[in-house]
Amino acid sequence: MWIRLNRNIGILIEEHKSPFDEPKEILKSLPPEVVAKRAKVKWEQTKQGVGKFLVSVLAGTITVSIPEFETFAPVELSSYSMSLLTLIYLSRASGTPPTGKWISFREITGGMFYEPVFQRSVENPVATRFGDDIESFRQKSMQLGGKREDMGDLSFTFSLFPLIKICFVLWKSNIEFPSRCVVLFDSAAPKHLGAFELRMGAQEICSRLIK
Repeated sequence: MWIRLNRNIGILIEEHKSPFDEPKEILKSLPPEVVAKRAKVKWEQTKQGVGKFLVSVLAGTITVSIPEFETFAPVELSSYSMSLLTLIYLSRASGTPPTGKWISFREITGGMFYEPVFQRSVENPVATRFGDDIESFRQKSMQLGGKREDMGDLSFTFSLFPLIKICFVLWKSNIEFPSRCVVLFDSAAPKHLGAFELRMGAQEICSRLIK
């Protein structure tokens, strides 16, 4: 949000700046070929300065038109947050590949601040939904393109974007302990997105799992 002075009528007018503006401005300043290389996405050019990015997202593809920077997604990937995250990812991706090493959300710079919200909005809903139905977690995860991992009672890694790997680890409930879910991030993920955006991405995966 920002405020400007309208000199014609001498009052302050409050205006809202769209969160889409910043990533679009960054993308406008970068050659599409550079963006595609850094983000590990496909760039299809129709003529100079005109074309589209094809971004792998979970089990589908989101298309971003250039120079309009409009996003086009299949129904299962269509949401305000996913469109915004796609543009932010394209504008910030550094090209750093995944390391294969996992870190917790609190280990990400700024993650401790959002951790209570992260637990309430991502980890707890998954544990509640699948703690007594681990087979449904398996089926839903595979539908989203999840790759099986060897952690917890059942775990899957999701490719939110080509360079963003997020792992959901589930422990089913038993007579001694309630169900539990822990979400981990490849240690290279913060090279591309901040804690706030990674939380948004994990929430997008969570909402599709428990739907």
